Amino acid sequence: MTDVLHDIKRFINEGKLQELKLYYEELRGADELPQDLPNFYQKVYIHACLKKRRDIAEWLQSLFPHFDPITQIAYRQMFSYGRYLLAK
Repeated sequence: MTDVLHDIKRFINEGKLQELKLYYEELRGADELPQDLPNFYQKVYIHACLKKRRDIAEWLQSLFPHFDPITQIAYRQMFSYGRYLLAK
């Protein structure tokens, strides 16, 4: 998982949204997504916001509805924090 997180953070740091989308599709197709996907998602989303990558953060938000309703309730507060980081 740390390799995946490192690769994704590198794409975010470099602002490579298209490459990140392709990488995500590869992971999803190979069933290599992390076991604790919501926690992993939160780390990636907050990193994108910290790096002021609005386009990547918006794309990540578009993936959020695919989580189950309980996870959505638990993690939805991160979006207000993300908006704060992007505006800061």
